[in-house]
Amino acid sequence: MRILITGAGEVGFLIASELYADHDVTVIDKDPAACARLQNMDVKVLQGNSANARLLIMAGIKKADIVVAVTGNDEANVITCIIASHLGVRQTIARVSNPEYIDQPVQDRKEIGISYMICPELAMAEDMARSLYFPSMLLDRELAGGKVELIEFKVTEEMPLQGPVGEVKVNLPDGCKIMAINRKGDISIPLEGDLIMSNDHLFLLCDPKSLPELRRMLHEESSPHKALIVGGGMVGFYLANRLEKMGLDVKLIEVNTERCIEIADKLSSTMILNGDGTDISLLKEEGTEYMDVVFAVTGLDEKNLLCSLLAKQLGAKKILSRVNRYDYIKLFELVGVDRAVSPGQVTADAVLQRVSGGEEVITLSDERMELVDFIAKAGAKIIGKSVSKELPKDSMVGMILRDGKPMMPDDDFKVKEGDRVFVMSMPEVVSKVKKLFVS
Repeated sequence: MRILITGAGEVGFLIASELYADHDVTVIDKDPAACARLQNMDVKVLQGNSANARLLIMAGIKKADIVVAVTGNDEANVITCIIASHLGVRQTIARVSNPEYIDQPVQDRKEIGISYMICPELAMAEDMARSLYFPSMLLDRELAGGKVELIEFKVTEEMPLQGPVGEVKVNLPDGCKIMAINRKGDISIPLEGDLIMSNDHLFLLCDPKSLPELRRMLHEESSPHKALIVGGGMVGFYLANRLEKMGLDVKLIEVNTERCIEIADKLSSTMILNGDGTDISLLKEEGTEYMDVVFAVTGLDEKNLLCSLLAKQLGAKKILSRVNRYDYIKLFELVGVDRAVSPGQVTADAVLQRVSGGEEVITLSDERMELVDFIAKAGAKIIGKSVSKELPKDSMVGMILRDGKPMMPDDDFKVKEGDRVFVMSMPEVVSKVKKLFVS
């Protein structure tokens, strides 16, 4: 496919890096430094204003299959997509942050020529809110319209999960499979003899029906009920609104007095506190040590990191932090943040899921592992063969959807045309895996 990306910031860079190996990618950005970051990729790069119709035509917009507008300017992104639609582009995706334009993480705007609007802040807040099903859960992503779920949680001493992977997986509920282990920022696909240890983060692919049994197995029948949010911007506000609807007792700390007044009128039960989230006296006074979860979601990475470390020192049970630079994710998790979430990465994942025609892509832990949903097309090499035996090293099959039903494949399971196969792999072998599924 021919794909035109406008904006080479965090989101545009991540999308281009995922797509250039298999597609004809062109990127436009007016920042010379952003353009220079793409030099090591086989992409066409043009420097200039992406809302300029002449430049878009020069970039080949009339021949593009998909246009992805992800600059930092909402209006430029909307204009780019409208121009693209008028020129016959069949799919357009715009990154938009202004709440006057969008009030959901992803919205259909076909009536004005935009296939999808995606809001980074709302997508990240939604991603964080979904991690509260049980206390140790850090990630919960719905895949294939909710028929499959990817979850991440932290192993504690009380859980019956420590020991060799081969022994632990026998005790897991049917419909759950261990896909990856993250140990202090180092993520890997587990082998049978690898040890699972306390404080490891496990990634499981699950049939949603198995989650209640998994929750009971982990001895985590209760859900978090006390939350502290530091940062009252768009992310913090949306998160508080979401947590109120989930029935949590929510406190929110915001340093700007006017912003506190503004959001206090819109949140019905959240306690709004005007103060600095890095003030340890304020954190102590508001009972941070009793919080089930603390969200550090200001617009500053340094402030989020300091707030997270203070909350951890005070004894908060779980800490999730916003990280604007995705390459800081490993640093945050290395020093004790339970999960660091990049709005750029969450947005890139949302875009990639729509660009790839129904196949879903999730990048785990600072792009060092990918979960991809492949569709076995007519004439594909993998049809009639065992996917477990055909996959290259550093990749592993998780779950297969056949006729809409989730199935856990064994070594003798043969792939049929139309199967949706979820594969975890290291980035360097994703292209090899893809070759098994294309006709």
